[in-house]
Amino acid sequence: MKDLLLEHLIKYPYMEVQDLVKLIYQNEFAGGHMILDEKSSLKRLQTERETLKEVSSFEMDLFEDIGNGLYRLHLQPLKQTCLSLETLNYFFICTARETKGTITSFEEKLRDLLHYCKYHELPFSYTEVSTYLEHYKKRGYPSVSHSDTFHKHYQPAYRIVKKDFITYFKLFCSIDDLTRNNQVAHIAIDGNSGSGKSSLAFLLESVYDCNVFHMDDFFLRPEQKTIARKNEIGGNIDYLRFKEEVIDNLDKQTAFTYQIYDCSVGRLTEYVNVTPKKVNIIEGVYSLHPHFRAIYQLKVFLTIDPVRQSERILKRNGPYLHQRFITEWIPLENAYFSGLQIENLADILFIAQHS
Repeated sequence: MKDLLLEHLIKYPYMEVQDLVKLIYQNEFAGGHMILDEKSSLKRLQTERETLKEVSSFEMDLFEDIGNGLYRLHLQPLKQTCLSLETLNYFFICTARETKGTITSFEEKLRDLLHYCKYHELPFSYTEVSTYLEHYKKRGYPSVSHSDTFHKHYQPAYRIVKKDFITYFKLFCSIDDLTRNNQVAHIAIDGNSGSGKSSLAFLLESVYDCNVFHMDDFFLRPEQKTIARKNEIGGNIDYLRFKEEVIDNLDKQTAFTYQIYDCSVGRLTEYVNVTPKKVNIIEGVYSLHPHFRAIYQLKVFLTIDPVRQSERILKRNGPYLHQRFITEWIPLENAYFSGLQIENLADILFIAQHS
């Protein structure tokens, strides 16, 4: 916390006590206190963007780390990107809903602030900060505005968003650029097992009204696993069924149904009903298979180093399935990646973050 406060003081030398408290508040609780509902939140964001003033004497970064996996995403430099305000609004709302701070943790951070001032680790009077915090506690720790001085020098205009949205910011910009004129966007998310493909698809689904299709639902059935098929690069997936049941129906913009293959029972099980959406996401290894890769407007590849991949799979799937991944499935995936140069096909490449 001390490093974070000092970093912001260097960047914003006109910060006052309430600006420090606001930073700590946002670090703990994000920005959910501003949200009434989705529409009013977006309207406020649009008004703020329209009335934005240039700050000529201050160089503003697009992203600003406020700790605890949270960032300020500034509206001024956002103008130079393709990200829509609607998407940013969803970033903000999703972050607010998922950030669960506590008063206990918040008070601990405020005590740290007071401690830093008492021992002259921050350039603020201990008495001043102590008095401010005493009155602040009596008011029940409400959300804090920036000081008039801070507004005068820096014209703050931003939204608090979680780190995941920053990590994949380039992808969100690309999707917004593709769909800006109401165009359909088919997006592939391929890559190594354990690299975060399903998590990324879920993140996109939390922001966009989209369909998500999982390649895991189209693995070969037992009767299809011939020696010839096992030796075929990319043959571990039922690419013909996936093309027939999903790919061939996407551009028709009509409702359709496909069936899921359940590996745990070794047969096709439930049916999934699909309604047309402007954004369709196909995630999983083999999503860039040559039988249907031409349909995509955007191709994404996620990669991870083998050691961390093994650690993630062991934690996620347990020892038995971990061994099968290592000895059976990952070698098949790697043969597909290298044999068909899948990574080189990607428009956007992401390296898995530490977790």
